[in-house]
Amino acid sequence: MERLLKASPWQIFILLIIGLFLMNYSIENDQLTTSILSILGLIICFIYPFAVGCFLQDYLPKKIESNYNFFLINSFIWLMTYSTILIVSDGKGMTFNGLSAIPMFYVFYAFMHFLTFPVKTLKSIELNRKVGLGDYIGDFFLILFLPIGIWFLQPRIRQVIDRK
Repeated sequence: MERLLKASPWQIFILLIIGLFLMNYSIENDQLTTSILSILGLIICFIYPFAVGCFLQDYLPKKIESNYNFFLINSFIWLMTYSTILIVSDGKGMTFNGLSAIPMFYVFYAFMHFLTFPVKTLKSIELNRKVGLGDYIGDFFLILFLPIGIWFLQPRIRQVIDRK
């Protein structure tokens, strides 16, 4: 996965576009194949932020603490929940009401943490200090809109890896 962080932005862009295509591709009258393709596309899109969050931990200054285990737990919580919803609902999505909506609020939080952790780590490495929301909010929107944001994030990630 470390090779992914050293790749060119166009290579990662193509990988993410393939993942997005697979997530939204459906085969009529074959829900099993459609679900498998959707989950495969989800995993392809999941890999990049996960790799950034995992491998940039090695470059984080010693004085800065991050809750890496919490990132791992939240990553797999939202991935497994989303995959389960895709399988159970045949890719159509679900609506949660009442008490069943409460756990989904945590899944939403886990997804947001999954996206903020890599950019917070990257910004902490670049600034060599603990960062606040105001420092990395712009990068958060870059990773939120990933196929476009990759053109701005990946050169910075490669610069961090090459510098250390």
